[in-house]
Amino acid sequence: MTRRFDHIGSPEARAFIVERLSDDALLGRGGYTMRQATYVLPYLPSQREYARDLVAAICAEDLPNRGVRPIHINLYDIVLGFLDQQDMWEPLCEAEQSASRDELIMMLQDTVSVSDVIRPAVEKRIIESGCDLAFISGVGETFPYVRTHTLLGELDSDKPVVLVFPGEYRQNTDGSTSLDILSIPSAANGGYYRATNVFDL
Repeated sequence: MTRRFDHIGSPEARAFIVERLSDDALLGRGGYTMRQATYVLPYLPSQREYARDLVAAICAEDLPNRGVRPIHINLYDIVLGFLDQQDMWEPLCEAEQSASRDELIMMLQDTVSVSDVIRPAVEKRIIESGCDLAFISGVGETFPYVRTHTLLGELDSDKPVVLVFPGEYRQNTDGSTSLDILSIPSAANGGYYRATNVFDL
């Protein structure tokens, strides 16, 4: 049964998340085999600042205090870093003057490919960090040009990954699940996810 909290920043929500994500069975430690690799942590879009602070506090204090080494990976930082590295800011700004929204999204999807740019960067950070658990955020900031369902489908990690996102993770009547980023139905963004909601643990 899904646990529901009125606010992602509440002490009760924080304690629940930390308790579940520090479990040896989830982490594949203490003789346990890791149950699965992908989890989602949804929050209301209006609570974005609180979610950001929550993840920062959990990574800096709560999980390390329980002997868990987390890493926080922000997709938006990866995108900005890549565009900077490739000197793409000026061309994109120029294109923005004349391109439609859809054209700009397609341009960003081609430039910052999930398969060629985002996924390798995420995997590299997970490996180099030596972490036990990885949080991925920046989903709302990079929506819709970073297809999160593609990232989750292609990501190859031997550590649990928790996708933190603004929206809702829904169980559909046909048994499938969908992730509605920014409360936009997943049918509109192509999302289909095989993951476990942290609040279902």
